[in-house]
Parts: sequence; C-alpha cells; structure tokens
Amino acid sequence: MPLGNGRLGAMVFGSTAVERVQLNECTLWGGSPDDYFNPEAGKHLPELRSLIFEGKIHEAQRIADKMLGNPICQKPYQPLGDLRLRFPGHQQVEGYVRALDLDQAISTTTYQIDGVDFKREVFVSAPDQAMVIHISASKPGGITMEVGLDTPHPGVRATVVGRDTLRMAGRIPPRAGEENWSSGWDKPGLAFEARVRVTCAGGTIEGAADELKVRAADSVTLVLCAATGFKNYQNVSAKPGERVDQAMSAACARTFAQLRQNHLADYQPLFRRVALDLGTCPAAIHPTDRRIAEFTDEGDPALAALYYQFGRYLLMASSRPGGQPANLQGLWNQDLWPSWSSKWTTNINAEMNYWAAETANLPECHEPLFDLIDDLRVAGRKTAREWYGCRGFVVHHNTDLWRGTAPVDGSWGLWPLGGVWLVQHLWEHYAFSGDREFLRQRAYPAMKESARFVLDFLTEAPPGSAFPGALVTCPSYSPENSYQLPNGVEGSLTYAATMDLQLIGELFDRCIKAATILGVDADFAQELEAARRRLPPLQIGRQGQLQEWIGDWDMTAPDREHRHLSHLYAMMPGQAITPRETPRYAAAVRKSLERRGDGGMGWSKAWKIGLWARLGEGDRASSMVEGLIRGSTLPSMLDNGPPFQIDGNFGACAGIGEMLLQSRAAGETTLDDASGRIRGGPGGVTTIDLLPALPRAWPTGSFRGLRARGGFVVDASWQDGKLVEAVIRSLAGNSCRLRYGSQTHEVALAKGEIFRWKGPY
Repeated sequence: MPLGNGRLGAMVFGSTAVERVQLNECTLWGGSPDDYFNPEAGKHLPELRSLIFEGKIHEAQRIADKMLGNPICQKPYQPLGDLRLRFPGHQQVEGYVRALDLDQAISTTTYQIDGVDFKREVFVSAPDQAMVIHISASKPGGITMEVGLDTPHPGVRATVVGRDTLRMAGRIPPRAGEENWSSGWDKPGLAFEARVRVTCAGGTIEGAADELKVRAADSVTLVLCAATGFKNYQNVSAKPGERVDQAMSAACARTFAQLRQNHLADYQPLFRRVALDLGTCPAAIHPTDRRIAEFTDEGDPALAALYYQFGRYLLMASSRPGGQPANLQGLWNQDLWPSWSSKWTTNINAEMNYWAAETANLPECHEPLFDLIDDLRVAGRKTAREWYGCRGFVVHHNTDLWRGTAPVDGSWGLWPLGGVWLVQHLWEHYAFSGDREFLRQRAYPAMKESARFVLDFLTEAPPGSAFPGALVTCPSYSPENSYQLPNGVEGSLTYAATMDLQLIGELFDRCIKAATILGVDADFAQELEAARRRLPPLQIGRQGQLQEWIGDWDMTAPDREHRHLSHLYAMMPGQAITPRETPRYAAAVRKSLERRGDGGMGWSKAWKIGLWARLGEGDRASSMVEGLIRGSTLPSMLDNGPPFQIDGNFGACAGIGEMLLQSRAAGETTLDDASGRIRGGPGGVTTIDLLPALPRAWPTGSFRGLRARGGFVVDASWQDGKLVEAVIRSLAGNSCRLRYGSQTHEVALAKGEIFRWKGPY
C-alpha cells in the first residue's frame, strides 16, 4: 500500500509477524552534482546532419554515439531503507484485512489472535513531514514487538539513541566499476539520515544492539523522519541530521490524535475536490485484487471510478509543492538499480505523470514539475550552446536529480525536444487557471527560451530531401520507435519526425498567443510565425495513416504495434487534431491507432484511453480501461508496465477524465485539415464538451469537481446514458460554449457565478 507526502514515501506490505515498511526520500539519488558535459560533442553535428540527409543511417548512428554525455548514463533514484516490525507469535491469525482508505490516505492492517483484535494505522503527514504508525490491541498489555531499521546501502547500520530512538545515517557509497550504468560514480554521494522514535502507553521500551524492544504495551506510536544533504542540484551541503532533528522535535511534540488530525486537515480538502460515481455493482463487495483479476468494463464500473481516484491519490502522495516531481515510479522504489533508473523520461513518461493534474483538480501537484523546468532551463543552456551552438535551453530524453540535459544512453538519446514538451505544461496551467501573472512570470519566459532554442536548431532541408528548403529538425527521432527504408536499412535517427513538427508548431503558436496576451515581443512573435510557415506539413500515408516519419515508412516499420504513440501527440495530449475541426486528420489518427492495436505496456494502454476518448469513441476507450486494469495492473492497483511504473496509473486517470469532460480554449492550436500545417485556431470562447465519450458500460453516474480550460469547474450527472444536469462554476469570469452531443449553449459567467444546464437531452 503506497503512502507519501510528496517527499517521504512508504510502501506498507501488511505482514503480520514481520511487517516491512519500505522507505523513500525524494532527493535520495545516486551520484553527485554533474552536468554530463562532453567537450567533443558539438563538433560532430555538421557531419551527423549530412549523413542523415544522405540516408546513411548506420553511419549517422555511429557519429551520434560520439555526441553522448560523459558519462553516457544518468544516475538512479535510490531506496532509503526499510522499517521492520517483528511481532512474536503473530504468524497464525484470523480475520486478516489490510486496506488503504483513499479518503484518509491511511493504510490499516487488522487481524485477531486468540480473541484479541490488533490494528495498525500508517500515514505519511505533509504538515508534520513524518511517517506515523499507531499500533493498538483490544487487550491491555497485548503488544510485544521489536523495531528495526536497515538499508541496502553497504556500510550503513542503525544504532540505538537513548531509550526510544533508532538512528540510521550514512552516505550513498561510491560504486565505480560495477557496470557501465555506474560510470562516473566514483566518489561518495548524498548524505542521508532516518530516525524513528517509539512511544507506548503502558509497557516498556528498551534498546538492544541495533533494535528497540517493546514489551506488554497497550498501544505503540512510531514517528519516522528522514532527510538528505540535498539543497539543490548543484549544492549537497545540507546537514540531514539537523533537518531530522527539526522535523522530529515538532512531530513528537504532538499526540497521535493531533498528528492524525493535522494529516487529515491537509489531505482531505484536496482529495475531496473531486467525486466520481460510475454506478454500483455486486463485484464492489470483493477485495480489490479479485476485482482486478475478474474485471470487465460492464461488470464492475465502480472499479474504473476507484482506479481514477487512486490516480489522483498517487499524484497527491508523490508530488507536492517543494518536493521533486513524480518520477518513473512516483516516489516508491526498493531497488539500487531500478528499471530505467526510475528517472524522469521526458519523451513521454514524465509528462504523462501530470496529464491529470489540472483536469483532476490538483493544480498544486503540478508545481514540482514547474520547479524541475526552472532548473532545466539553467542546466540546459550550456547543453544547447555546447552541443548545437544554440541559444535557449535544451533537454533530451532523460533527466535526473542533477538536472542532466545532455543526450544519454545511446544514439536514440539524441532527441532534443524534451524541453519543448515540458514547457507545454506551463501553458496548460495557464489555460486552466487564466492566471496572467503566472503566464508573465513563469510560463512565457520558459516557453520563449525553449522556442529560441528551436529557432536556432532548425536547419534548412537540402535539395533531394522530402521538403527542400523547409525548416526541419535534424537530428530527429520518433520516441522510441525505428523504421525501415525501402532499401531494407533500419534506423531510428531521421529528420523532421512527425512528433517534432507537432511539438514545435504548438509551442510556436502558444508563444505567439502569450506574447499577444502580455503585450510583449511583437518582433519575436513575427519570427516564430515566419518559421512556423516553413515547417513541413503533417502527412497522411498511402494506407490512410498519420505518418510517423518524414517518409511513408509506417507499414514497413519493424515493430508496427510499438508501445509509443509519439506521432499522435497532436490529438492527445495536444489539441491540434480533433474530429470536428480536422476530420481528415482525425481519421488518419484513428487508422494509426487501429494499426498499433490494443496491447502494449500499461502506460501505452493508458495513452490509448485518452486517444479513443478524444476521438469520441467511448466504448473503445472503455475497452482500453478494461485491458489496462485486467491486463496491466498489479493486485495493489499499481500499474504494471511491466515492470511497475506509475505513468499508467496517471495516464489512465487522465484518460477516464477525458471520457467524461473535454475542453478546448479559445484560439487553441489547430491543424489546417487541407494542408496539414499547424496554425493558430479561431477566436471565440472556450468550448466544454460534456460526456464526450461516455461508454455504454457507464449508463448512470455523476462527477463533481472536474476542471475545464478557461477557469471552470464542472459537475454533471447522467441517467440511462443521457445528461441530466451540468453545473458550471466560473473561477475566472470567462464565457464558454457548453456542448453535449449536437446541443450547444453559450454562457457568460462572472467570477464565482454558477450556471445549471438541465436535461434530459
């Protein structure tokens, strides 16, 4: 059962005799400050571009390998350790139940032994920055236990401090020479410390070796605090012991009841902003693991609603203001070498983690991603200058705690548009809130700097290329897919991959809009407009599909059912392609989506939920919800990529939201359906689509608190597949066009005003 406050993470396993609570702290990573600089990288760019334009792909990939960062791999997110609670005689129990209450963010484990009821409650408090465990028994003096604290990091052991505290302090050790992934990891890393203090009502506590022993207590409360030496990605000089002292002193000055109340007072107002009811069913009485194994979209719609709320819960638990963004596993990692290092993969996974932040009414949880972008702007300027001779900032397909922006891993890492994708989240936050100061102070400066990099990076396609004279990206890449040329040559590097054109066209258009809204940079906006007009158009291939590459190679690609759907970005999460405004290109997206199939990793299925929802096909979206839950979800409800990675949870949360509510800001980026060129959309008002992809599997239900672009909060209810009522609350005082099927209604609302649209329709 995952718990977290955005900084401290805990995974509660719920064993009776030996309980394990696995621990994480969001800034505990391998390595130390590093910019991954390769002084030789930039000189290879002209040759690389020539080889790509000449179609010499294998030679180009060998040159690309010379342009990787030093070292070529970034550092992994690390576990903190484990809290272990041993209960002698608790092997054989009755009435065992473990549960995670999403409304309280509290994990409980209950069972009976010889007529005595035992209960454990665990939560991780954001206001008190501590994990709290309370253990109670129905019989006085019924609790006897040992408390231990350990870590997989060698050379670090827990010690007893005083009568009631365990302390575990050390550093991430150097690991140079283990394997290629540890290259450059040749000095001690981050300092860290964790402490757990034990108090009890009745009974005794004593220290013995490296553990605490509790005897014959009525109840026991444990408070755990942890910290690292991380100040920022360039400074690791903080003293974790002082940080733990401060947090522990404050938390332990409160009773368990006070700590619990503080936790609920912080958490519940956020969680309760949104309610979702997709109908009740007999299956809902069964444990979640059984419901997952037996799930069908028609048989258990309540599980889809639970999965949605679980996604919101996980975002609150792993991404809070002041902490790090949710990484590939959110906050929860038990391995020294987690899959893909549990980093931020910026060619889809990091962004997917935040697709639901605005729609699911958790805009505060978006802030750690914005902080990451601020850091990457600084770190990425050097990479832009030294690798490409460009202004602005660049991010490639991965970053870590040290804000690495250089290309890493292999030639496929030479994809320089990670920053372009990330800054779209800043615009989205503005689109939902209408906060002009946020646009002025934070969003537009980052968007402008990213666009400036792109302007410098674009190069003119030479004679003999697909679009001579056009401005194209080179090198380019369609994450993480490869193609096969007509001559049989396979490769991944190319120029002007479709996703690049979509990302850049959207960024340029939004920068132009932002400059206009703010009344600044008219000349820069004209420069962007001129460059946008010279981008190649999006193309529809000979089989009716949206082409993924500059050539019509989709049908001969080695992996036609590839997990990535990069070239469909313009439909979801972008908005340049829609069934109403661009029917020809929407049909091409549909063709591509059909060819990809319904399989893939958990996050890929989640992306398909959103795509089918944007196409207005609720039943196909619902079947993807079924495929994700039954085929790619662990018994704990965490996404099983495989392996576990959290983006599937977040992506499905966003996709289910898209089935119920979609919105499109006035003047949003669109595609010319005839020419395939991205441009600014027409003016007017924000459009809000109610129940745009409602499946037959959810005939009756309601939602409350979903957010729409333009500064609106929406509630809705439906019966027998028909809208009964929608309630629109304005947060910004804007007008909107409500749309339900063929029905439309335009309303102008003052800030704080409510409009009710009653059915049935």
